[in-house]
Amino acid sequence: MAARGERKRKFNIAAYTEGLTPDEKAKLYKLLRQTKFRKKSDAAKEREIVRLVGIVTSNSGRREYEDVFAHNVTVTNKHEKRRRFKARWKLYTFFIVGGAVLLLAGYLLYSYVLVIDRVTVTGCERYYDGDIIEASGIRIGEKLLSPAIDEDDVSRAIINRFSYVKEVRVHRRIPDTIELELVSEEPVFVSELYDMYVLLSRDMRVLEFRRTEPDGDYIKLKLPRIREAVEGREIVPEDDVIDVIKTAAAAVLSESMRDRTTLLDVSDRFNVCIAYGGRFRLELGNVSDIEIKLTLAFEIMKSENFAGGNKGTIYLSDIGMPSAIVDNEVDLDW
Repeated sequence: MAARGERKRKFNIAAYTEGLTPDEKAKLYKLLRQTKFRKKSDAAKEREIVRLVGIVTSNSGRREYEDVFAHNVTVTNKHEKRRRFKARWKLYTFFIVGGAVLLLAGYLLYSYVLVIDRVTVTGCERYYDGDIIEASGIRIGEKLLSPAIDEDDVSRAIINRFSYVKEVRVHRRIPDTIELELVSEEPVFVSELYDMYVLLSRDMRVLEFRRTEPDGDYIKLKLPRIREAVEGREIVPEDDVIDVIKTAAAAVLSESMRDRTTLLDVSDRFNVCIAYGGRFRLELGNVSDIEIKLTLAFEIMKSENFAGGNKGTIYLSDIGMPSAIVDNEVDLDW
């Protein structure tokens, strides 16, 4: 037993490395790290360092050093590979189990929670909600997110059946509601066709047939010969002039023309005429440069010839030489 006051001698590695070359020291320290030298007792450290110093300093020990170091590195690599393998399997297991749980939760949510319990209709008061829902083909109890509910098919079915519906937007409201948002057509033209009156949208879609002339702020429209006019569809002229009709219609529905245009005559594609303001008959010729022609017409209307409320006809087929005549007996409802 050590005497009182005597200090315990600490293990000093420097005492065993004196005289070693830097290369030998480097080899020694590598071996020390591989043999977990720090965790041993002092007595074991002394025995181990003596053995390892002998290995790195003797010629016969060099091969032993290389074999020991290579073996330890191999063992370390095996342990590292095993650790990485276990870590990867833990990660794979997490994703597999987590994915299975998410799939199961999604299936239960899709099958038993997200089920249509209500269908609502907004945006069009002209038709009954029940008729709209019936035409849509959507049924209570169907899956809310079912791909069988195709928005284009639903929209097409409703538009084909109800002429005053211009557009349908289908909204799926979680957890149990389908909302059908309708955009309504506006009748802006009225025309005599097949001994009846037909109301037309700005896009020349037939909205309604009536036996008597309808009241309302409609622009009278004189059409060329029509091959087909079906409620809910665009009119089909006998000649290919639908673009001419639409161009002229768009012009009279502009902000400067809509309120004061009473009649649009497109029965002759080469002489489109407009009754404007209760005073003027505008003869445009064809619809090319129609905006320029209407601008010229407004300038002529401001001239002294039409001061004091005079009526007349303005000829605009040649934008290079527009002309006008005063005629207070001009027919504005021809």
